[in-house]
Amino acid sequence: MAQKYKSKVKPLFAILRTKKLKSKSKLTAAAEHNLRLRTQANIDADRSHLNQILYNPLGIDSNDATSFQRKLSEHYSSLGIKIKAENTLAFEYVATASPKFFEGKTTEQIGKWAYHQVEFMRKEFADKLQFAVLHLDETTPHIHFFVSTEQRSIKKYKNRYGDCEKETWSLNSEKINPEYLRTLQDNYAKSNKIFGLSRGAKYSKLKNTTLKDFYRTMKKVFGYSFDQALDQAIENIEISMGDRFSSQDEIRNKIKIALKPVFERFAKSQKALQEAARLDMGNLQEHLKRELEKLEIDKELVAKRKEIYREWLKDSGGVLRKLEVLETENIRLKDENERFKAMNTSNLTPTTIHDQKGLETPKN
Repeated sequence: MAQKYKSKVKPLFAILRTKKLKSKSKLTAAAEHNLRLRTQANIDADRSHLNQILYNPLGIDSNDATSFQRKLSEHYSSLGIKIKAENTLAFEYVATASPKFFEGKTTEQIGKWAYHQVEFMRKEFADKLQFAVLHLDETTPHIHFFVSTEQRSIKKYKNRYGDCEKETWSLNSEKINPEYLRTLQDNYAKSNKIFGLSRGAKYSKLKNTTLKDFYRTMKKVFGYSFDQALDQAIENIEISMGDRFSSQDEIRNKIKIALKPVFERFAKSQKALQEAARLDMGNLQEHLKRELEKLEIDKELVAKRKEIYREWLKDSGGVLRKLEVLETENIRLKDENERFKAMNTSNLTPTTIHDQKGLETPKN
C-alpha cells in the first residue's frame, strides 16, 4: 500500500501591508525614507543606485523630502479640498513576497514582478495612485506605493431652473476599512498566482513583529512569577488574635485585599500571553536573520581594522622614535629662535624703536 507523505515545501506568500499617513510631517518622513534622503542601518548604500521610481504622476522631486507633501497639497487644492486636522492625507502600501521567492531571481525577473504590482495598484486605485518606488537595497525587494484619499461626490439640489447637480471633493478614508482590506488581500493574492504566490491566513491575528516588539512582549509574559507572588502575599497576611474572633466576611475581605494585586498582575500576564500568541514568528525569524547578516558585516569591518592596527603596531617603534627626534628638533629650533629674538632686541636704537611703533623721532 502506497504511503502518503505530506509536502514539506513551505508556501510562498504575496504580501501587501498598509498604513495611514495623517500629517504632513508623516508624509515627509515617508518620502525621506523611500527616496533614500536619510541613512539607515538596514539599507545597503552600495546598492541604492538600483532603486527605481516606477510611477510618479505628481512629478515628485526625488531630491527633496518635502516635495511629496507639497505636490499632494497642490493636488488637493486644485480639487477645492480643504484639509481638516482629522483627515488621512494618504495611505502607504508596501508590496513584497516571501524572501525565498526572490532568491536566484535576475534583475529582469524582479522587474517583471514589479511591473505587475504597479498594474494591479493602478487598476485598484486608478487616479489615486500617486507614487511607486522599487527598493532593491534592503534584504528583500519591495515596492512602496502612495495612494491619495480624495473622494468625489455629487450634490443634487433644486433652483428656479429645475434639478441641478454640483461636483464636490473631500478627503475620505472610510472605505479603507478591515472588510475592504481583506478583499484587497484576496484580490492581490489572486493577481500574484501567476508567480506561484498565495494568500496568507485569512482572519489571522498575527501581527508584523519586530525584535523590539518581541522583547517587550516577552518581558510582559515572564516579568511575573505567579506562585512566588502568591506565596509572598500570603506571608504578608497577618491574622491577629482579634481577627480570629471576627466574622468570616471580615477575614475574607482582609485576604481579598492582600491577594487582589497578585491576581491583577496575573491578569496582565495572561493578556501579555495572548499578545505573544499573535506575534508573527516567521517575520521575526527574517528580522533576526537580517540582524545576523549585519553582525557578520560588522565582524568583517572589525577584522579589517584589526589588521590595519596590527601593521601599524609592527612599525610603531620606528614611528615613535621618529616622533621623538622631531620633537627634540622642534625644541632646539624654538630655543634658537628665542635667542635670535633676544639678540635683535638688544641691538635696537631708541630711534628704531620709535619708528617701529609708528611715532616720530624726537628732535634735539
